Amino acid sequence: MPRDQGHINNLYNTTFWTLIQHGRMDAKEAERELMGSSSAEKNEILFSRFGMNYNNEPEIYKKGSVVFHDYELVEPSSSASPKEILETEELSGGEKQTEMSKRQQEKDRKRRARAMITVQHVDIIKDEFWDRRPWLLSIRPGRIPKEP
Repeated sequence: MPRDQGHINNLYNTTFWTLIQHGRMDAKEAERELMGSSSAEKNEILFSRFGMNYNNEPEIYKKGSVVFHDYELVEPSSSASPKEILETEELSGGEKQTEMSKRQQEKDRKRRARAMITVQHVDIIKDEFWDRRPWLLSIRPGRIPKEP
């Protein structure tokens, strides 16, 4: 499912159930009303008929929930790509390592075990989410955040 599909589905569902619960329609009537409607039209139905501004709904309802291991965020201004940050590691001689040694595998296993699992209601459509969390698209874990 494309990243923005969840948001589109939620706008449809919010409008559909508002028509049923507050607009006194049955499911077939609500479905016919929404068939082929655009996002703008759904927003207009919610606002003009029910005084509801979809943009003011809590993020949990608009964005959904994202569950992931939480590591230290990467600054997007870094010159290295998120993939490069995780896939290469400097060795003492200055060469780059792309395959993990048993020692590195063990370090990664321990890092994963110490990582907190977090639930957030954020926009995953924009690149910033992914740029700051490159470990989500990699087999390598991120850095454990420093304790305050």
